[in-house]
Amino acid sequence: MPIPELQPIPGFTDPFSSLSHLVGAVAFIGLAPPLIRRGLRTPAEPDIPLSARVFSLAAFSITAVVLLAMSTTFHTLAPGTARHVFQRLDHAAIFILIAGTSTPIHAILFRGLWRRGMLALLWTIALLGVTLKSIFFAAVPETVGVLLYLGMGWIGVASIIALWRREGFAFVWPLIAGGLAYTIGAGIEIGVSRPLVRGVIRAHEIFHVAVLAGLAFHYLFIWRAAAWNSRTLTLPDSPALPAAA
Repeated sequence: MPIPELQPIPGFTDPFSSLSHLVGAVAFIGLAPPLIRRGLRTPAEPDIPLSARVFSLAAFSITAVVLLAMSTTFHTLAPGTARHVFQRLDHAAIFILIAGTSTPIHAILFRGLWRRGMLALLWTIALLGVTLKSIFFAAVPETVGVLLYLGMGWIGVASIIALWRREGFAFVWPLIAGGLAYTIGAGIEIGVSRPLVRGVIRAHEIFHVAVLAGLAFHYLFIWRAAAWNSRTLTLPDSPALPAAA
């Protein structure tokens, strides 16, 4: 008898995928309050109201938990209508996570048109992506979906370059590492078709690990950003923040 692609265990249709993201969801529920408290303790500035700082940190935390919860539920359910619904929600939540990750980065570290424009662009793409994945799911090949996620994520490369030039590599490296983790995971998802450990781990399970790594690196970067302000720069030799556009 051939070995199935994945060996389920009681209660978990895709054990590695569901359990790995369950652990991640629980971890991010615990990590959210310290991150928000860190933002609350940061001195307010005229162009970064405390409410905006805290809201942006909460947006990242909530979207991370939602993505991990949708993924856990989808990979837990047995084949059927409910699993199909949560598959759509899982894929749609990736767009929301990308926008949610970008929200504190641009709300706290940028000013003027760059802040407003990037946030408007990314959240518009996220809403379009949610519509695409929720309503036209069957019409979008999985490879195309992965490329859409990557394209949306790497829209922020201009912001990464600006932060690198302004704050230095020591400040920005977790943001770069997170993007690379997602990209490598997506490349494996697209390019590897054979199981790595038959019945246990496919390319998709490696992608799940890459998602957790990307989230961890981005949490580290946003932890730094949460306490950033123009009077107390992250790095002693950082240049002053440019004037608002």
